[in-house]
Amino acid sequence: MKRVLFSMLLFAPAALVAQPTLTYHTHGLKAGENHGMQKVEYLSPGGAGAKQVWNFRDASPIDGQRVETIDSGEAGKLKVTSADGSKFTYTCNKLANVYEGYVSTGRTIEFEQPIIKINYPFSYGSNLAGDFNGHCYYGDNLSHAGTIAGSFSSEADAFGVLLLPNNVTLHNVLRVKTRESYVESLCSHVHIETVKYLWYAPEYRYPVFVTWEISYSYENGETKTVTESFYTTETLMSNVETPVVADASKSEQEEPVDIKYTIYPNPYNSYFHLTYTLEKETMVSVALYTAAGQFVSYLVKNQKQNGVQHVTYNPISADFAGMYVVRLTFDNKTYTRTLIKD
Repeated sequence: MKRVLFSMLLFAPAALVAQPTLTYHTHGLKAGENHGMQKVEYLSPGGAGAKQVWNFRDASPIDGQRVETIDSGEAGKLKVTSADGSKFTYTCNKLANVYEGYVSTGRTIEFEQPIIKINYPFSYGSNLAGDFNGHCYYGDNLSHAGTIAGSFSSEADAFGVLLLPNNVTLHNVLRVKTRESYVESLCSHVHIETVKYLWYAPEYRYPVFVTWEISYSYENGETKTVTESFYTTETLMSNVETPVVADASKSEQEEPVDIKYTIYPNPYNSYFHLTYTLEKETMVSVALYTAAGQFVSYLVKNQKQNGVQHVTYNPISADFAGMYVVRLTFDNKTYTRTLIKD
């Protein structure tokens, strides 16, 4: 046990700057779910690199919701449907998220060589690039056929802290930059350049902030640029707790003394038991994090009656030995307790 504690203290600085990783299990598209975002005034994506702080706290909402519904499609593919009825087809598995095609009113794209959005796992410094091509169809009856061809790239170019409206602060956020440069050819040629930035938090499957710029260049010399930004709606963000980074130099005695809050055993192995007392009926959140601030699981997240409350947690197989943090929030107060799993 002493050896475990010594190792955690020795490597604690590395844990505090742990880099997030996107996997199919944590961030892949999942059938049966919705992803809703609020449109805001366009914001610059900010800097790249390690330990960034992106302050989008003052993002001003404007009219427009981007709600996507994810359903199973033919041959195991996923259909992502936007609020305007546009449908995007993906193949998403433990290896990659691949964009296969697009259907909207008066326009359809079918890729022969698709776009790879992300290879799993994907972490800071990961990148990929390639070419894509296919056919596009236009008109009320989709009778006009053209071609589409170009290149794509994805890069996890930054990680850090993301500040969002409603005083939401997210740590260990990974930013992914994607680029698509291509030509659509029908009667004329249109060159299109799309640059998109997506911020992913450990606690939430889908991007929590997105900003993009799309530039169009036409054969007659005309150009057009469209910019948009979105953040995850407040309803969905209510499922996100602000991660807590454990400080190994602090002890349990430094917590407020007015809270009746106990956890045993500590260290624990097969389970731990938490007891706390409520003086009134209130919403309660109890969440478990790693020492690096990575969300593990909710123990409680609902309305509770007054009185003594008991919670027992049985670790899942993915819970490794080491330091964890329990975060208890109720009555506008938050209390943390450090635990050791041996």
